Amino acid sequence: MHKFTLFALTLFSSSLSANQLLVEAFYDKDTRLVNVQMAERVATVKTYDLSAPESFEDMLSEGLSDDPAVAQQQAKQRIEQRGNAIQQQLMAAYEGGLKAMQYEIDKIPAIVFNGGQHVIFGVHDVNKAISIYKEQVAQQ
Repeated sequence: MHKFTLFALTLFSSSLSANQLLVEAFYDKDTRLVNVQMAERVATVKTYDLSAPESFEDMLSEGLSDDPAVAQQQAKQRIEQRGNAIQQQLMAAYEGGLKAMQYEIDKIPAIVFNGGQHVIFGVHDVNKAISIYKEQVAQQ
């Protein structure tokens, strides 16, 4: 009996996660999002800061020499010292831009639902965007 209950619970939790709403929100340093944590109560939310590459480059070039040859050597040394961590930071910084290109996002904020099935532009409140999305889906 216990095995059956455990199996049923596993199936039920799997079906819940399969029906979980996936929300991807795009913003930059001048366009902030609000109520992300509240939205996480009802959806899986991933945010992408499209200004992250600029911030990454600023961090990497901070304090480099004005002499291009010396700066190049300093940058190379920093990259070697940080190893895999720098690669992970680089990938994370550019992930949002790649996703935005995939979804053909041309303005922000943009809230994307379920892998590009629906997009809402101009709404900073992620929780409100979810409500708008649910209303639109219910009307279809």
